[in-house]
Amino acid sequence: MHFLDWVHHAIGGAGHLRFIVQPLVAILLGIRDGREDARLGRPPYIWGLVRQRESRRERLKAGLEAASKPLVLAVVFDLILQFAALRTVHIVWALVVGTFLVAIPYMLARAASNRVVTWWRRRSEVIPVGR
Repeated sequence: MHFLDWVHHAIGGAGHLRFIVQPLVAILLGIRDGREDARLGRPPYIWGLVRQRESRRERLKAGLEAASKPLVLAVVFDLILQFAALRTVHIVWALVVGTFLVAIPYMLARAASNRVVTWWRRRSEVIPVGR
């Protein structure tokens, strides 16, 4: 069975709800962490990883720690579903699915929420002229 066959089987099978729940949990965690980044004056997560060499290692470590539990759960859940449905396991497939369902939504939500919170704070700090 090829990867696309497995994805088609997983979407239509018993584990289809995870395609909603796992990204939602990752997004909520990303929003929480992005708001904290904005509060601390840090740049958006992905931008900080790319542009700030001095803090790259700490930011990557913090991001991995925050996303690791949902990512591990996503991979383990995928392995269980693979075994239940196919009586075999493909670790690489589980890692790919876990990455797409958890890691990518987490990083994007963390960066976006930091941008929104930072923009909102700057907007509210502007005092109208003439009042």
